[in-house]
Amino acid sequence: MSNSESLRVDYSKYQVDEVSETIADALFFPLYIGKVLGTNLAIFWVLLTLFCIFFIDNTFLSVLFWVLTFVISIPSILLFSIIRLFSTIKNDIDNVFKITLETTKHVYEDAGLLKDQRAANLPLKATFSDVFKGVAMYVIRPSLKKVLEKRIKYFAWPLTFLIDLIFKKTVINGSPEIGVELDSEDHIVLKDNTTLGKINKGGEKTTSVAFTVVKFPFRLALIIYGLVNYTIVYLLYLLFR
Repeated sequence: MSNSESLRVDYSKYQVDEVSETIADALFFPLYIGKVLGTNLAIFWVLLTLFCIFFIDNTFLSVLFWVLTFVISIPSILLFSIIRLFSTIKNDIDNVFKITLETTKHVYEDAGLLKDQRAANLPLKATFSDVFKGVAMYVIRPSLKKVLEKRIKYFAWPLTFLIDLIFKKTVINGSPEIGVELDSEDHIVLKDNTTLGKINKGGEKTTSVAFTVVKFPFRLALIIYGLVNYTIVYLLYLLFR
């Protein structure tokens, strides 16, 4: 019998507004979406406008070149903006990892699992790890998706899919070993040699690997389309100059 079968928890009772509010306070990247995209667009518009002023003499052709170049370059701008957002998303995932750990301690004690764990003669470390993954999957993950859908609205579907993928790779599938023990009052605490910083360091390593994997298709798409983008714009310039 596996640990997860021995210890049953009704995780739905912990999907409360307080958890969503805690996660909402820990997520900063939705606030940067407009800032990053707006900054990239502004820089591109300024550079493109200056190029048209100094290198294309005919006003009509200059305006036409500006419009065509901007339309053709939109995918490149979006891909570049998404890649820039990854650093903020990574920090947010690290914060969610900490929230998952603290919520797991609360769930484990509140659900009275200590008694079940002792009755089943299971090691605390193993059962705590199982509850950690259960909390991550059935409490934190739904709350995380709820917060994202509420805060980013029109950008919800692609970014929710992206965050969900990263979350599963880091917190759920890549959770590090967590050393825990009980204090004199049977409260769960981290072992002396297992600080939150040490645990989070392991999580950050997993996060970094996952981000490298997830970012690769976006970088590849930017390189491929960027070359196509540059070629088309250069041919337009040769035609309009």
